[in-house]
Amino acid sequence: MRTTRARAAGRPRAPARGRGRGRTTGAGAVRRDLCRLPGDPSLVVHTNVAMGDKKRAFLLAASRSIAETLKKPESYVAVCAMDELDVIWGGTSDPCALCRVTSLGSINLENNRELSEDLCELLGEFGIDGKRVYITFEDIPRENMGYDSATFAG
Repeated sequence: MRTTRARAAGRPRAPARGRGRGRTTGAGAVRRDLCRLPGDPSLVVHTNVAMGDKKRAFLLAASRSIAETLKKPESYVAVCAMDELDVIWGGTSDPCALCRVTSLGSINLENNRELSEDLCELLGEFGIDGKRVYITFEDIPRENMGYDSATFAG
């Protein structure tokens, strides 16, 4: 039997879940097949500016933009913004942002352009010029994205 890190640390083992269709949650309700779910779109932003009390509005607006642009349910969108970091761009600490958009599908030139425009506009509200924003778009294979003790490939 394989020993997991949780077991090695003395934590109780989670109940085993079946694979494929008809998996159940801890409450016994049948869980939808992950292969049919649209998958994870997420955004992670690293910036050297203080987002302050406008941070929540940014997170919500970015979430809506991602859902609309990538045509995914907003209930699957995750957005994280880490502000007030030590970031240097071009030898200066002028306002800048490094972003990563990850999705299972929907990463293409048209969507990337639209999302890039939206994110630069949203970050502009914090004094970050679009010329100091890098956005990496990553299309993840379903087998390389984990969720709820499984992958989106099954």
